[in-house]
Amino acid sequence: MKNNVISRYLSQEIFDAVSKDFKFLIDRIIQSGFEYDLQIRDDYVNLYYKGNSLSRIEYKKRKKLYEIKINSKFITNLSVREKFKPIKENDYLLFLLSKKQLHPFFSLKNLTAMGKNIKKVQFQEELVFEQMLLTDNAERDDLIIIDRQVADRDSSTKMDLLSLKGNSAGKYQFCVLEVKLGNNPELKNDVFTQLKGYVERITENFQQYKECYEKNVLQKQELGLLPDGLKINIVKGVLGLVVVGGYSGLAKKSIRELKTRHPHIKVLHIKNKINFNKVQ
Repeated sequence: MKNNVISRYLSQEIFDAVSKDFKFLIDRIIQSGFEYDLQIRDDYVNLYYKGNSLSRIEYKKRKKLYEIKINSKFITNLSVREKFKPIKENDYLLFLLSKKQLHPFFSLKNLTAMGKNIKKVQFQEELVFEQMLLTDNAERDDLIIIDRQVADRDSSTKMDLLSLKGNSAGKYQFCVLEVKLGNNPELKNDVFTQLKGYVERITENFQQYKECYEKNVLQKQELGLLPDGLKINIVKGVLGLVVVGGYSGLAKKSIRELKTRHPHIKVLHIKNKINFNKVQ
């Protein structure tokens, strides 16, 4: 484990193992249009499905095994448990798998079954909206969403999405995206304190965030999760944006109240109005 305020990248030996042993899974993530998502953490990775953390994957170098931690509610098929023999840990199942076992464990059949269980037991409308933002902006080079559910060593809360916004000089600035549905009561005021705190934390620890995420981006490029032609140089000036989804009636009122209290806060309201002029 590294000692920086924030570490969201893999040491070289672990990166080499993950990039080789999980190529099949990364291909599946790309083919899914990023419905599945892989995020790099502090020497481990998280696999997400529709915004929900499906599994925590950590490579144990000495044993040359992968430790896979999954909510027990996501695996209801007894044959999977019998075949891969998990160790029970409270509400989680812990699997120790060789690289040869990874492909059958993360087979399309098993991933589909786990995805259905996630929808049953852990569906959150706001996370679905967050996931839509990530997938719908996946191929841009002017706005690159680089991480989700971000917390550093000094924080007790998590940023929804962290992105890089390109500026006119071809350089990038951090941009925190705080995601709210229009019916969320936090939109009236609390979101200001949340967003302000995140922006200030990155600003205060800018050099460490910069070094961390420039490494993070390079590793994702090598894995094929980001375009490899992008050259990322993160510069000072941290931005913040509240992204609001749907529920126009409630959202308009809450945004108006938020802007009255905090006139300088930046808000983007994404509406779902039907426009027949745009029918294809």
